[in-house]
Amino acid sequence: MQFLLNFWFIFTGILALGICVFIHEFGHFIAAKKRGLIADRFSIGFGPRLFGWHHKGTDFRISLLPLGGYVSLPQLADMGRLEGGENPYKDLPPITYSDKMIVAVMGAVFNLIFAFLITLVLWGVGREVIKSTTIGTVAQTIINSDGITVPSPAQQAGLQSGDTILSVDGNPVSDWWDYMNTLATGVGRSSDGRPQSIIEIQRDQETLTLTTYPELISSERMRALGILPQTDSNSAPIVLRLEPNMPAYQAGLQIQDRLIALDGEPITSGAFLKTYLTKNQNRSIDVTVKRNGQNLILPIKPRIKTEAGETEPRFGFAYDYDYKVQRIHEDPITQLAGFVQTMQRTLYALLNTNSDVGLKNMSGPVGIIHGLNIMARQGWVDFIWFLALINVNLAIFNLLPIPVLDGGHMLFATLSKILRRPLPISIMVNLQTAFVSLLLLFIVYVTFFDLRRIQLIPTPEETPASMEATEAP
Repeated sequence: MQFLLNFWFIFTGILALGICVFIHEFGHFIAAKKRGLIADRFSIGFGPRLFGWHHKGTDFRISLLPLGGYVSLPQLADMGRLEGGENPYKDLPPITYSDKMIVAVMGAVFNLIFAFLITLVLWGVGREVIKSTTIGTVAQTIINSDGITVPSPAQQAGLQSGDTILSVDGNPVSDWWDYMNTLATGVGRSSDGRPQSIIEIQRDQETLTLTTYPELISSERMRALGILPQTDSNSAPIVLRLEPNMPAYQAGLQIQDRLIALDGEPITSGAFLKTYLTKNQNRSIDVTVKRNGQNLILPIKPRIKTEAGETEPRFGFAYDYDYKVQRIHEDPITQLAGFVQTMQRTLYALLNTNSDVGLKNMSGPVGIIHGLNIMARQGWVDFIWFLALINVNLAIFNLLPIPVLDGGHMLFATLSKILRRPLPISIMVNLQTAFVSLLLLFIVYVTFFDLRRIQLIPTPEETPASMEATEAP
């Protein structure tokens, strides 16, 4: 049963990504047909044809490599030679500059229209987010990406529980996810080369500006301060991931179990968990969990994973809390503007040498499907929100002035317009071939990290709400 459920969520992710690609290419196709262009091929995927059908001069096909899709438009910028077509260059009717620009941009336009329709739904039903940026917990220590326990940047900077974060590096933050994204894509550096972020907070009636020096945590090497948002009162930790061959897994602890008590003592915080395990590491501990409305007691003896170089006892699971969430009803323009701002910050961080964001932090098709899989498990509202985000990102990415992408076609058309003559076809083919190779290398590169990210067992500090806590056992 669990296998079928997993298969369904993965299939849903693949189908959703395919829909995004279809929407994009359908925009090109419809625009081309309306402008009288030849569209001899409509493909979902690249490479050899697997199956399909012919209709009114167009070969609609599913291709071998599920890395995107394309519409072959010989009059715009031919892809036939790259895709293995025969004799792609023929005497074709000329098209205007406006034809080229409209057809090239309509893929992105259709993605944005699709995203707009999704945000209309989200506007109506609302979406639960950690709207507050008030700090609930300030960790004493934090485990950096090298596995070293260091003082928490938040504590060193003087951040306190109850402080409300107003802005990061001068950028106002509206919710906890916005804070995390703004911090992660920060480009501040101190004179000695350390990551640096200026945090503006509200403490009681006073506005303070604090200089923080974030640590890089997890395999992703993302900036973190060591803080968590406020939790609901009496919130119990929820098991999110289990580490194979560790005591919690072997004792029968399950994902979504709520941790209630250790030896009958209520679990009040992550610090309590960590301290209790340290003091009682040589014996079995009765862990009370709530599962399907019933309390169960599981005897679990913590273990020090010496083979991994660890020095502290652990059960071997990652957890999170029920944070204070609020159902918000943002209008579509606000939602789309937020998506665009997120993409803009990410691209800027990628290009800025002072940031800690690199290509390895990006996601390819595998990572996107995995993200859709996770969102589908959380609920359909989060799933379609992520789908809207993907469509906005897909639209912006394709408009970048890079050969092979839509923006590259627009660049070729504009250069031809300025020069008042067609660009040599050999130059366009060579550029496209080179950039197709680079694009494929990029996909292979990010897919490697996607696979590692999916299979990687999260270290204790990786709690989903903040990626900053270090207190999970």
